[in-house]
Amino acid sequence: MKAYQGCISKDSLNLFASDIGVGEFFSYVGNLVSLEQAISVLGLLSPDFVEVDGHVFWLPNAQQYDSQKKCLKGLVETEAGALEQSTSRKDVERYRNIFSINQFFSKWEDSPNRPVFKVGLSEEDYRLCHLFAEQIARYWKRALSDCFPEKVFQFEIADDLLDEYGVCLTFWQL
Repeated sequence: MKAYQGCISKDSLNLFASDIGVGEFFSYVGNLVSLEQAISVLGLLSPDFVEVDGHVFWLPNAQQYDSQKKCLKGLVETEAGALEQSTSRKDVERYRNIFSINQFFSKWEDSPNRPVFKVGLSEEDYRLCHLFAEQIARYWKRALSDCFPEKVFQFEIADDLLDEYGVCLTFWQL
């Protein structure tokens, strides 16, 4: 027999505050996640994209895109560490496509005994945010490739990216 492991290590379950479903994800999801919640997560893995003047942006709902609210200006960090406006495609996309992972979630598992590690999170939650960002990047790369087969995108996962706080994910065209 040859076993092929999934792309998310079962060891990451050790980071969870709950011990429900210890050892595998199916019991955890089957006991704690509704079908509506599961479908919503699948929707996060394939967001809408828009292309505006050669720039590509992700959106929760492309039908609600408003070009007046999404100006083609971004931010870039100078060598001195200051932020300044930029109109280069890379800087605009890198800034406008930021997804702050730990600011996105309004519900966290109750774990009062876990001390703050980085960006206001416990070490376990910090590692889970990075794991989530890595998986989002994996799926969004595929979704972007399906929508824009002629384009190549670079992803970045970092703490406190430009003017956003916490674990952040972003992407831009190469």
